[in-house]
Amino acid sequence: MKQLDIERRVALSLAVGRYLRSAERFNDASREFTGACKSLRNQLGTDQRFVVQSDFKHFLVTSDRHGNFDVEQIQTL
Repeated sequence: MKQLDIERRVALSLAVGRYLRSAERFNDASREFTGACKSLRNQLGTDQRFVVQSDFKHFLVTSDRHGNFDVEQIQTL
């Protein structure tokens, strides 16, 4: 096993720390996204098509009979 000098060990330690913090944020965001999708799917129902406004933007929301949905930003009405 090759011994690492102190600068290399510090750099690796910082890189691993950054990776671990990013992985934690990613996993949190993934859980939040999954929960939001589940909530939206439960609220939508099937075969829906409508426009919503959120944060001063307009979105076309569609769902099919299988529970799949799409939210697409559109230009203002």
